[in-house]
Amino acid sequence: MKHHRTLIKGAMLAASLAALSPVMAMAADVKIRLGHVLPESHSWHQAATGFADEVSTRTEGRVAIEVFASGQLGSEKEVIEGLQFGSVQAGLIGSGSFQAIEPRMGIIEMPYAWGAREQAFAALDGDLGAALESMLDDKGIKVIGWWENGFRNITNNVRPIEKPADLDGLKIRVTPDKVRLETFELLGAQPAPLSFGELYSALQQGVFDAQENPLAIIYSSSFFEVQKYVSLTEHIWGAATLTMSKSVWEKISAEDQAI
Repeated sequence: MKHHRTLIKGAMLAASLAALSPVMAMAADVKIRLGHVLPESHSWHQAATGFADEVSTRTEGRVAIEVFASGQLGSEKEVIEGLQFGSVQAGLIGSGSFQAIEPRMGIIEMPYAWGAREQAFAALDGDLGAALESMLDDKGIKVIGWWENGFRNITNNVRPIEKPADLDGLKIRVTPDKVRLETFELLGAQPAPLSFGELYSALQQGVFDAQENPLAIIYSSSFFEVQKYVSLTEHIWGAATLTMSKSVWEKISAEDQAI
C-alpha cells in the first residue's frame, strides 16, 4: 500500500510540473521596452516596429519588443541613463546624444565630416563603428545596429540661410553637445540646448528663431507650422543608434542574439 501511495504522489508531482512548464517557459521570455523621442509618423518608429515584429517572428516569441514613441520613456539623456542602470531596456537614439557619457562619440557628427551617407555607413560598418561600439559597451550599453538620422538642415523665422553670415544673431536650438554649440557660436549665432519634446512650443512662442534637424524630423514634427524658412545646409550627418542595456542583452540566449 505504501508503495502504491508513493506511485500516486509521483504521478501527481509529474502532472503538476507538466502543467507548470508553459508558465515557466513564458517566464523565461525576454520582454523589452524600446523608446525613442520622435513621433509615430517618423521613419524611426516605422523601422523600430518592423524590427520588433521581425525579432518576435525569428525568435518564435522568446524575445518580445514593445516600441514607445514621442519620449514616453524619457528624453534621450534619460533613456541613455536608464540603459546604463538597466531601468530602460532599449533605445533608438541619435548618435550625438551619447557624448554626455562618451565624448568621442561626437566624431560621427563633426560638421561636414561626411560627403555622402554611404561614406558614413562604410565607416560605421568598419573599424570606426567597432571602436565606438566598444566604448559604449564599456558604459553598459550594447549597440545593436547603426541606422540613419540623416543630414541636418536649418529652419528659422528670420531669413533664408544662404551664407554663413546669415546665421549672425539667430537664436537657434541645438543638441546639448560641445562641438555643436561651439560651431554655431563661431558662425555668429546664439545657440542653446533644449529637450526635443519642448522644441515645437519653444519655436511657436518665439523662444528660438531657429532649429536644425533632418528633413524627416522637420516634416514629421510639423515644424513647418511654426517656421518660415528651411535652408538645405546639410551641415551634419548623424546616425540613429539602436541600443540595448548590456544587462538585458546578456539575458538573451546566444542563439537569439545571433538573429
